[in-house]
Amino acid sequence: MDQRVSGSIGVVGGVLDIVVGALLLRGFMNSGIMGMMNSGAGVGFFLLLLGVIVLVSGMYVFSASMMRNRSLLGVLMILYGVVMLILGMAMFTGMLGLMMMQASMASGVLMILSGAAMLYSGFSMRRG
Repeated sequence: MDQRVSGSIGVVGGVLDIVVGALLLRGFMNSGIMGMMNSGAGVGFFLLLLGVIVLVSGMYVFSASMMRNRSLLGVLMILYGVVMLILGMAMFTGMLGLMMMQASMASGVLMILSGAAMLYSGFSMRRG
């Protein structure tokens, strides 16, 4: 897979995590339900942190030094993809208790697609 495509997948995945995490935080901070606020805030902060890490990794893929660390970045992209698939499935099925959040199903589908793309990118980086 081309280096620009892999970097783009990482950047898009990172931005998606940041946006969904910020929406979760905003939605649950405005709600008055304490138990839901704690779980939603935890997931939101995790997604923000994951988004920053994935975004920085995606931007690093664009750099020329990526070729030296291609195998390591492939493993990281696979790990990010697995985490995004798990979170996306949990959001899609409502396992996280995020049914109050509007568009959580759409966010879950986008996370699943982004995670699958990261898996593909990571495996192709490991091979090539």
